[in-house]
This record gives sequence, structure tokens and C-alpha cells, in this order.
Amino acid sequence: MIDYRQIRAARALLNWSQADLARASGLATSSVKNIESESGSARKETLEQVFDAFDENGLEFMPGFGVRLKNHIVTVHDDKHATTALLDDIYTHAQTAAERQVCIIGLDETFSVETDGAQLLTNHIDRLTKAGIRERILICEDDARFLNAPDCYRWLPRQYFTRSAPIYIYGDRIAIHSGSLKRRTVILEQKALAVHLRMLFALLWDKVSIAPSMDTVTCGERTRMRAVG
Repeated sequence: MIDYRQIRAARALLNWSQADLARASGLATSSVKNIESESGSARKETLEQVFDAFDENGLEFMPGFGVRLKNHIVTVHDDKHATTALLDDIYTHAQTAAERQVCIIGLDETFSVETDGAQLLTNHIDRLTKAGIRERILICEDDARFLNAPDCYRWLPRQYFTRSAPIYIYGDRIAIHSGSLKRRTVILEQKALAVHLRMLFALLWDKVSIAPSMDTVTCGERTRMRAVG
């Protein structure tokens, strides 16, 4: 856990006053002063609030009392590596997230299979399943060609669906994956935005139509999807 030296250094990097840190972390200014003056031992929950405030504003803490600006807030992957980089990042970071799930908006799996190959995608789904990570996917209404279990999908009305830029929300990250043949993945690490988008996703998930049940989607159709590409 961070200590008073790192907190002082972190404030200096952001040019924050103690009052600024108090506002960002939801603490009283007197609490911040006490932590930095070592006048008492801060509770774990209090230090976590301070840590989250700095983390959300682009700082990371290093071993040995170090602190620095993050240099990987935005990562871009292009062409043939874009899809692999995205799937690997999802698998790595969703495992450590409080909510072990991936929320996806605007996915066209038929296009993904034809563009990236079925084997890459099914291998990814298999490892997520083994790790206890669930996908929740908003797809276009009437699309019943699933790679994952049908209860992972719900239908967006056709007028609100686009496959041009599927959005992935997992852990503290948001990724945008191009829905075109020229693949590009942009990964943004920003906890507050990820929390916000996850809340909006939950609202959509609760309001839109439930996709067909397992009985509606035949085994032959799922096998055909996995065989494409």
C-alpha cells in the first residue's frame, strides 16, 4: 500500500494541493494532512481511496516508494496484430477485475469470424470460460449466429446497431476495435470512464430484447459459425 512519501510525490506530479487530493478522493482535507504528517496510521480503506484518486488521474506507484505518470493510458495496435492484442489484453486484465466479465457493444461475430478466423475467437472464448470470465454482448436484433452461449447475448434494435467500432469494457479498460478489414485496436486505461460505461451498458442490457434461447439456436448453426474462416 502507498505511504506518505508517495502521496506527497504524487501530489507534486499533478500539481495538487492537499485540498485537491481531498476532493478527488472524497476525504476531508484534515484526513489528507494527517496521512502526510504521519500523525496517525491511516485505515486501509482510506489509503485505497487516495490510491484510486491518483490512479484515475494517470499516476502509477512503483516498488521502493516510487511514483510516475502512466505512459500506457492509450495503446494502439494495428493490422494483423490488432485482434490478437485485444483478446490477450482482455484475458489478462479481466482475470484481476472485481467483476470478471467483458461487456461488448456492437459486435458482429459473423464478420469477426470471416476476418480473424474462427479458431482464434473460439480459443479465446474457451480460455475465458476456463478462467471464470463471462461475456455479455449486445448484437443486432435477429442475429442468432453465436460463438458463445446464447445467454451471453441480447439484441439491440437495428436502428441503434453499428458494427463499425465494437466497444469492449473490462476491468479498468475500454477498447475500441475497428469493424473493418483494416484492423485497429485502441485500448484506453481509465477507471472512471470504464465504470461509467459499464453502468450505461447495464442499463441497455436490462432494457433490450433477450436473444433466443439455447433451443432456438441449433447445434448445426453454432457448428457452422465455428467452421467459417
